[in-house]
Formats: sequence, structure tokens, C-alpha cells
Amino acid sequence: MSKRILVISAVFVSLFAMVSGAFAATVMDKAVITVGTEGTWPPYEFYDEDNNLTGFDIEMVAAIGEKMGKEVKVVDMAFDGLLPALISGKIDLIAAGMHSTAERKKRVDFSNVYSIADTAFIVRNDDNSINGLGDLSGKIVAVQLGTTEDIFMENQTDVKSEIKRYQKTVDAIRDLLLGRVDTVLIGTVVAKTYVEGDRFAGALKLAFRQEVDKPDEGFAIALRKNDPQLLEALNAALAELEKSGELDALKEKYGLD
Repeated sequence: MSKRILVISAVFVSLFAMVSGAFAATVMDKAVITVGTEGTWPPYEFYDEDNNLTGFDIEMVAAIGEKMGKEVKVVDMAFDGLLPALISGKIDLIAAGMHSTAERKKRVDFSNVYSIADTAFIVRNDDNSINGLGDLSGKIVAVQLGTTEDIFMENQTDVKSEIKRYQKTVDAIRDLLLGRVDTVLIGTVVAKTYVEGDRFAGALKLAFRQEVDKPDEGFAIALRKNDPQLLEALNAALAELEKSGELDALKEKYGLD
């Protein structure tokens, strides 16, 4: 083997070691933890009247960061980009009302479940044609891209409806109001926020509620695989928040559970 080949091989080995080392290191070594979310899913994450990102998940991760002795930086991005950003190391955690499904667990790890939620179909207030899954045939159903609602509708082979996917829930709501789609499938708490909020008051209503999760697939915080220190710290912080009553207080504040 020539010296040149040996040198190139050594460089590749060194680079592999550097990359492997970077991903092997625990996020707990960082002073600042970057959390990804998607800011149009009230009351879990949304922008207030002063354009500040807030909501249940935002306050929860701030409290978790305090328990862990870490500064938390929240980044708003498209929901379907959250998992790729986490896996590639662009963010350290995801707190975005994300369901800890078996399929997602193949790619990332999750904290203990912090909230259980079902979903609901919402329609325009003057539409009485949708009252169950059987009524969706021939309808246009809006979902947020990459969500469990998206997967649920994709798997409804007996329902001959068109699925329209959106990066942001609020865009799906706007198209519902404009008549471009017939219904939107989102989390029930989120649906109620849109239906009962001042912004769309009197324009929308819940058509019917729909379970899309298995019992153990509630909302949880996502993290990269193979970081047991971070997972232990997250679950310990969540347990502290639950024991102290802080988690329940946040749920009450935002009308959860």
C-alpha cells in the first residue's frame, strides 16, 4: 500500500472518529439545549399578541431546562422538518405536541409521555354533512404534513377522500374557511382553540372526535437515540414537575387533559 493511500485512509478514519465522537457525546455536556417546535399549534405552541412564541410545550421545556440546569433555546420550524433536524444534530430535542409512535421510535427516542390527546375533525359552521369517517368519501381532508393525523388518513383505505397536506395548521384552517378543503383533522385541544378563539369565532365547529393513537403513544419529548444521560435527565425533570404540581398547573393554564 502506498504512503498516499495510507494517508487518505488515516484521514477518513480520523474524520469518522470525529463524527462518531460528536454524536456519541451526550447533549448534557452542552450549556444551551436547542429545542425544535412548530409554532401554529395552540395551546401547545403559538405566537401571542406581542409575537412571542409561547404555549404549554414552550413553558414546559423552559421548566425542564431549569431543572436540568440548562439554558433552553427554542427554534420554530416546519413540523415535517423536526425529525430530520433532530437526527442530523441541528436541534437537540423536539417539543411540539409530537406523538411517540412506534414508527417514530425506530428513528429517535422519546421521554415519558406527558400528555394524552385525541383528535377531531373541524368543519365550517354551516356544514352538517360530516359526522363520521364514512362521510369523508368525496371530501377534501386537510392535515399537517408528517403528523399522526396525516398517517391516520393515509391508512384509511376504505375512505375515498382526497388528502391535502400543509406545513402549518393555520394555513389549513384558512383554506377550510375559504372552502378549498372540507375539513381539518387536528388534536382536539388544538381544534377547540381554533373553534372557540376570537380569531375564528362563529366560523368553525367540531364535527366529530377521532382516536388515532394507541394507548402508549401520547405526547412526549423526542431526542436522538443513544443518549441515556439526556433521557434520564428529561424523565427526572418531568417527574419533578409532576410531583411538585407544576405540570398539572401548566395543563390547567392551557386547558389540557
